[in-house]
Amino acid sequence: MKKSLSVVAVVAAAMVLLAQGARAGDDFRFFPGDQRLVLPSVAVGAATTGAYFAIRNHGGGGPHRFTQLSAWGLATVGCMSLTPIVSGIVVQREMTRREVHVMMANCVVPFVGGWLMNAYFNHHPERDSVPPPVDAMRHHHRHHHG
Repeated sequence: MKKSLSVVAVVAAAMVLLAQGARAGDDFRFFPGDQRLVLPSVAVGAATTGAYFAIRNHGGGGPHRFTQLSAWGLATVGCMSLTPIVSGIVVQREMTRREVHVMMANCVVPFVGGWLMNAYFNHHPERDSVPPPVDAMRHHHRHHHG
């Protein structure tokens, strides 16, 4: 049952990605947006996947036993928490709302989740945010409190 579900998920993801490439032509990029965010996202995803395999059904002594579901939940929440933090450190700026939601969706369903979240923000660009420049924030802060 698990193998057939995995095969269906991989086939569905491939169909979605191929259909997107056919529609977009030469402008299609597998990872839209800031390309510097790819490496931290993949690295944190790989690390939390490793953590999942390390703790699932851990038969260690004592009361600390993780089921596969609890290990998946813990790894997913860890991925959703760490990816925006590590990415912000790498690019030295605040992440946009779209970037954070794409990263979090990729933690739940790799590649497909981010693709769906990008499609959502493409249809609702008013819900995205671009952080204000740091200098403007400092000036605003000094003006009211200085």
